[in-house]
Amino acid sequence: MTEEKEKKELIPGSAALGMSHWQCIDLMERAEDTLESVISSLTYLIHQERQKAQPDAALIAEWEALDDVVFNLDHSGLLDADVETYQRVISTYQQRNKELNEVVNRYMAAAKD
Repeated sequence: MTEEKEKKELIPGSAALGMSHWQCIDLMERAEDTLESVISSLTYLIHQERQKAQPDAALIAEWEALDDVVFNLDHSGLLDADVETYQRVISTYQQRNKELNEVVNRYMAAAKD
């Protein structure tokens, strides 16, 4: 067996795509950063909504459910994930974070008033 074949892929499917070790690390870090940004936005929004005189319980529940999904992905859901899964997570949650950031900006603007 050659030394090349003895090396284990850092991310399943990465060798077939010709990805280097550092490209795999970059993909993993981008996924982690994306998920952590979503968690940060959700933490802020949940806290701010709870501070209202009449918090929207349904909205808080929705955000908490999303937070649970993202937390689980970030902490164990990507173990043994393949390249396509990492790319899908990044794409999906970058978009979701953009949407959440718009809401964060509205909450911050309202807090200044």
